[in-house]
Amino acid sequence: MPRFSPSDLYNNYRKGFSGCLWEEHVYEQLLKNSKYAYFKEGARKIKNSGKGKLSTPYKSVLKFDKNPYNERQTTGDCVSHGTRNACDVSRAVEIDVHRDREAWLARGATEAIYGARGHGGQGMSCARAATFVSETGGILVRKNYEGVANFSKYNGNMGARWGSRGLPDNVIDVANDHQIKTVSLVRTVEEARDALANGYGLAVCSSYGFSNKRDKNGFARVSGNWAHCMAWIACDDTGSEPAFLVQNSWGKWNDGGHPEWGKIPDGSFLIHADAAAGMLKQNGSYAFSQFDGFPVQKLPDYGFEDYL
Repeated sequence: MPRFSPSDLYNNYRKGFSGCLWEEHVYEQLLKNSKYAYFKEGARKIKNSGKGKLSTPYKSVLKFDKNPYNERQTTGDCVSHGTRNACDVSRAVEIDVHRDREAWLARGATEAIYGARGHGGQGMSCARAATFVSETGGILVRKNYEGVANFSKYNGNMGARWGSRGLPDNVIDVANDHQIKTVSLVRTVEEARDALANGYGLAVCSSYGFSNKRDKNGFARVSGNWAHCMAWIACDDTGSEPAFLVQNSWGKWNDGGHPEWGKIPDGSFLIHADAAAGMLKQNGSYAFSQFDGFPVQKLPDYGFEDYL
């Protein structure tokens, strides 16, 4: 099984490596089965709640895990990383809001998500990952599940092997105990902004690629085409347009400036609204909620503490 370095990942995706795939039948079935197939259906109470705000829900993750984005994918499992990172934002905010620190346990695990892709080889569809965490499986975390599997340390080979064999029944049974309650397709910049303003992370599959250099304000320019999944973990709508913070799964693959509101995590970058809109139009972007729908959540006051 290949083990990619950050530069390998950047170059391979630019050359056409497919980390995210499109499965029309899985996509259609997910929308058919979802109570709130489209974000606007379950998020009426939070419409426009993110307008004019700086929303940084990933800081709730940083309260519980000081270096949550240091896992670098070593195979074609970007969809499992993007989905895990988005779900971790959603569950960390809920835990933070309710001040139940003990409920965090650990960051999410990626292996079972990738192992549920239903085929050998590389890559996965975002719709299938969303289906797994909400319907056919659930969320597992970085710990040793005695007698089931040890997820305490990232092992890309584990998820890769399961792809063609299928997940063991005992892994599915444990995952079923911790399902995401609502997964919805996000299709507009405004929906993505409002989701993040209420602490709901997004996993975004698209064909958009970006530069490995950020400008002085933390933005990366659109560059090339990647069949890739990344998590959106913050939104700044205090300027002339909504800008989104994107977290990649390649380790420290990029560098450059940071926004005025603070240092951003290694491997992340900001994107402009036009790029965000183009990515969302490709129908591969999902918001995750631990609730039935997407109720209003007031994010904690993160203050000026340096979480990184």
